[in-house]
Amino acid sequence: MARPERSTAKPLSINPFQTSQAIGGVLALQGIFRSIPVLHGAQGCAESVQTVLSRHFREPISIQNIAIHEQNLIFGGGEGIREMIRHVMSRHNPDVIALVGTSLTKVVGEDLLGIADDYFRHNKEMFKDKLMFGLYLPDYEGSMESGYAKTVFSVIQKIMQSGRKTVRKKKRNRINLLPGAHMTPGDVMELKEIIASFDLEVIVLPDLSSSLTGHLMTGHTALSRGGVPLDYMREMLASAYTVALGKSMEPCARLLHEGLQIPYLVFNGVTGLRESDEFFLFLRQFSQSEGENKYRWQRQFLLDCMLDTRSVFRGRRIAAALEPDHLVALYQCLSELGIRSFRSVISAPSPSVDALPEVPLLGDLDDLERIAAAGADLWISNSYGQQTARNNNIPYIPLGFPVFNRFGAAARTTAGYRGTAELLNDLANTLNSKGRIS
Repeated sequence: MARPERSTAKPLSINPFQTSQAIGGVLALQGIFRSIPVLHGAQGCAESVQTVLSRHFREPISIQNIAIHEQNLIFGGGEGIREMIRHVMSRHNPDVIALVGTSLTKVVGEDLLGIADDYFRHNKEMFKDKLMFGLYLPDYEGSMESGYAKTVFSVIQKIMQSGRKTVRKKKRNRINLLPGAHMTPGDVMELKEIIASFDLEVIVLPDLSSSLTGHLMTGHTALSRGGVPLDYMREMLASAYTVALGKSMEPCARLLHEGLQIPYLVFNGVTGLRESDEFFLFLRQFSQSEGENKYRWQRQFLLDCMLDTRSVFRGRRIAAALEPDHLVALYQCLSELGIRSFRSVISAPSPSVDALPEVPLLGDLDDLERIAAAGADLWISNSYGQQTARNNNIPYIPLGFPVFNRFGAAARTTAGYRGTAELLNDLANTLNSKGRIS
């Protein structure tokens, strides 16, 4: 049972850093090849989600919108939903189509899922060898992390339902990798390479490493350009093991375990010496292989990096505002360096924070500012916190989502021995400079 986070008595957020569940849902779908999310909500809802994601990743984002107008409040929006499905299928022919209900959909009371299921039943031939599903991701609850995880859960659930009649023999050397919303495309690529070095096959859902990592493509398409293909996703049902990265992804791994008896393991993010060691130990035992020698060298490099930077981190007070899974991954890394305190803020409740020594505050960047005023040597948050950190003369480094003021944020690697060393060097350089990264 999750510990209750302390909440402020403020009636509203003064300086919010929360990102909506819809953003997380759309982000997850970018890691599925030839997919298209269709948001059902207010006019301009899709454009705002697309803008934030595009600014962070500096890549085109596939998305469509079914706008709710005044007449929908009286007559319902069923025909508009059906018309959009017909339009998307005839014009773009996606492999995966996701109907995402927003806050307005819930408030209006539109039966988005019922309409989608009814349309699917009457047009089964249209969706042959395709996947269509729907879910609600209202803004008034959860955050990007929960919206991302719910979307992945819905995808796996739909794949399991569609493949129920197919008997698949388990493939001994195949692993399912379920990265959380806090894992960058660079992190996913690093972990894919590590797993492959043990002669293991890996299926990643969602696979942002091949869709949002900065490739040059010719022509325009309304569909996601990279990610895991649908036919490959179906092979997840025959994998021998599942590795989830982040507590928020555990329900997805548990779904595969309960339905198909696929065992699973949960890591916070494979950041830090201890968890990286545990990850490599799992791979060695699972594959019955020692892996490549370069990772032994990378471990030695990380140990040297920890020795070099320990004096910088010792006794330091950290103030951070991130998604819960990201907070835990960051804390487990910094706790190995002798920091004095790690005080944090989250925007939505999560069981992930049980792993933190001090309960995070459920609030906004204004709350983090008050925490930092009591003493902080480093401010860690997304780009929305940069100005506040500057005003309080606190060294600042951008992490999380969104990051607007850094090139290559999507390619940043914090996973594994190499990624952990890069993260520690970045943080230590910021602390050691006695100034701000701006």
